[in-house]
Amino acid sequence: MRITLAVLLATILFSGFIIGQDQITVGEEVRYRCLCLGQEWVNAKVESITGSNVRIRFGNLDNQVVTLPENSPLIQRKPKPEDPNTVTLRQSFANNVASKYRHSVEQLSVWYDPQYTSTPGGPLRPAEWQKTMGDLAQLDTLCKTQYRGVTNFTDPTYARPGSVDYRFAVWCEIAAKRQEIEPIARAGIVRQVINLGYTEENLNFGFNQPDNPVRTETQRLIWERDKWRAEKITWLKPKYAEYGTSVPADATAAAEKRGDELKAIVLRDAPNRSFKQPPWHDSSVESFVKTKFASLYPGSQVLKIGLDYKTWVKRESHTLVDSDEYFNYYKVSYNSYKRGSVLLKIPNRPFCQMQEFVVGQAGKGLVAAGIGGSGTFMRCE
Repeated sequence: MRITLAVLLATILFSGFIIGQDQITVGEEVRYRCLCLGQEWVNAKVESITGSNVRIRFGNLDNQVVTLPENSPLIQRKPKPEDPNTVTLRQSFANNVASKYRHSVEQLSVWYDPQYTSTPGGPLRPAEWQKTMGDLAQLDTLCKTQYRGVTNFTDPTYARPGSVDYRFAVWCEIAAKRQEIEPIARAGIVRQVINLGYTEENLNFGFNQPDNPVRTETQRLIWERDKWRAEKITWLKPKYAEYGTSVPADATAAAEKRGDELKAIVLRDAPNRSFKQPPWHDSSVESFVKTKFASLYPGSQVLKIGLDYKTWVKRESHTLVDSDEYFNYYKVSYNSYKRGSVLLKIPNRPFCQMQEFVVGQAGKGLVAAGIGGSGTFMRCE
């Protein structure tokens, strides 16, 4: 008995659900996607309905008829005529309101719904924000009074994908939620203007160069994360403050994620690499370089060192200083340098690293033309 009642109740509910649906009817005009008669979609009429199948005719010839499931994507029902008052209200909004508030709505639309990607770019300076928020406050009042119930255009000629234009009901939602959207938009818009300085470039260097050498800043991002993040946020604060917003909590999240990916590559490959000892030595240059590395990386140890050249390499450079109708006049300079590399052990790093250096001659002394900057991780041997 209990089962019978349950079945009866389910049947009643199901029947009520079907009856309540707006079903296709005999004689209804529809659109049929037949890719025929030189068109993709053609007008058709429902001739009969059998169960869940409908028979539609799209021409006068005997073969211009087809039977399809009622829910077939090849059948497109024509929209019912709208209430004339709805059409009039929407048209009045388009004629009298849209042009004044369109720009301000579009500026925040992508932060309301990511599908609205066709935007002019958001406000940045305080005066721009004041105008945008003021416009939306006025629009909100109109939406709740004179234009209460305004609807979207549905014709794809107007309501284009990616654009909020002609979607007037959405405009009213954006205006009503402007204070919720504002902080999200502020942070997002400023993020498009402010980046992390050279962080992205440094990460790209590590991913793209052979053997994945890791620059100094990126090493700190990976192995001294908290300190790096705190310093980066301190650096970002005044930049965000210029636009009247605070640094978002996830400002460094994307860089940290990429740092973790690079770290995984380093930990995977470093055990398979070893230092290739350069063939030449120069005690004065090596002593100079060790002092520089000790200053650059406190607590570090140079385990191995060597030079690529036995003697100083001389390089000639030309600097244009003047010209006339006959000649260009150059200053000719001569520089001498030696290049080499070290096997360096830095505190709080899981492996040693090879770093390169270039030392130049300046009069009777030595100058650091290039010391470190990035390291290729490898075994400490």
